Amino acid sequence: MSLKYPEKVFARMIRIVNGEEIFLFRKDTQIQFGSSSKVLGIAIMTNPGSFSFKNSKEWNDFQKGNTVYSVFEAYDKPDLTMQNLIQVIREAYKRVGLREPNGIVRIYNLSSIVESKKENVEPKHQKALQLLDKSSCYETHLLKELFLTNEYEFVRACSEFNFVIMGFADKVFASKVSALTTWKESPAICKKVVYAKDDIGRLSHPRRWRTEGYLMDKAIEGLSDVLVSKSNIENKKGFTFLKWNGKYGSEAKFVVRDNENNLQSIFVPGRVQDIVWTSADLANVAELEEWSSFEKETVDDLDLVAF
Repeated sequence: MSLKYPEKVFARMIRIVNGEEIFLFRKDTQIQFGSSSKVLGIAIMTNPGSFSFKNSKEWNDFQKGNTVYSVFEAYDKPDLTMQNLIQVIREAYKRVGLREPNGIVRIYNLSSIVESKKENVEPKHQKALQLLDKSSCYETHLLKELFLTNEYEFVRACSEFNFVIMGFADKVFASKVSALTTWKESPAICKKVVYAKDDIGRLSHPRRWRTEGYLMDKAIEGLSDVLVSKSNIENKKGFTFLKWNGKYGSEAKFVVRDNENNLQSIFVPGRVQDIVWTSADLANVAELEEWSSFEKETVDDLDLVAF
């Protein structure tokens, strides 16, 4: 009989024993769809919860501190949260007419500390942080992802992926969630971000999506929109003109998009050598809002453009 969720999940667990306390940190987590190693997208959540390596006979001894090694890695079955992510991704691909997903979805967390009870996450995170601060063997980045602590790094990292799913446990790391909620509005990535807001405006954690079906529907719809937008861009070739500064001759400037790589640049006709491509959505930055919207004409070669 085939499994409802045949996808495998890979992760690494790092264990630190401090007296009678055992801290587990989960890193490098990814859901494997099919056989490809291509990164499809990422999911950003609060912290690792119930996922474990139940199919590995050494796991029980490891988590109790009864092994000489302190790093454990393996594949295992997805937990409930991961199953919900899988369902959203599968359904969104199906809804927009794409083939079944084939690649990996990376999972990142605001904290890598393993704790299934929401009310214990922040206290345990702080304990672990104090422990790592005193340790000569481990650094504090074991506990967090650096790109989730800085707006520039966050935007730069997220721009590399086709989609970014976000959802968090309520009232946990509130200031961090607030920062990410603001950063996700960057024009460079806002059209890649997928979330399901609940009735009071929170970015709901994927754990809720099965019991609150309307949130699952919102997540599927959001990812479908992102995939359609990405597909439309990938189906185009050449360079599309998006905006114009309204001037002619040597003073004319345009925002152009490289459709194959989904990058944008300021282009001056006759000066192709000066182009600098960026993942930022230049057509929607405030500094260029006075520029005129162009007719989105597409050309194959910018060297041949005269204006």
